[in-house]
Amino acid sequence: MSEMQAFAAIGRIKNLSESSRNTIAIGIWLSVFVCLLFVTAHGQSKLMTAGLLLHLTGAYSTFLLCGKSKNFSLVNGVPYACILTGAVLLCLAPDFPAPLTASLVFLTLTTLMHWFVVSDTRKVFLATEKTSLVSECPT
Repeated sequence: MSEMQAFAAIGRIKNLSESSRNTIAIGIWLSVFVCLLFVTAHGQSKLMTAGLLLHLTGAYSTFLLCGKSKNFSLVNGVPYACILTGAVLLCLAPDFPAPLTASLVFLTLTTLMHWFVVSDTRKVFLATEKTSLVSECPT
């Protein structure tokens, strides 16, 4: 894939509506969930499955919960609570080789996604606020 094709793909993803992006994210989450259940049925520990699902849920919740402009309070801690719980479960899983490394990677990705979502939401919120202030000025 060339650089121009990569930028075009990113542009198409950014131009999707919020409901389309949520549908795609839920589809990815469900497909990973089904794959983890299949692997669990064939010998993977339940603690490992639960830990990976909580890590994935924490990452997904940054878009679902933290991306809403009206939710800036305690909701921003939900992804990190999921990541922390997933890290504990991965550490308790007997068959997972590097739980701390995996948890650190998930924490880093979730933090980056959370920062992008919150900073983008704040930009949109501030732009709306400035537009409303400008439109209220008498001419």
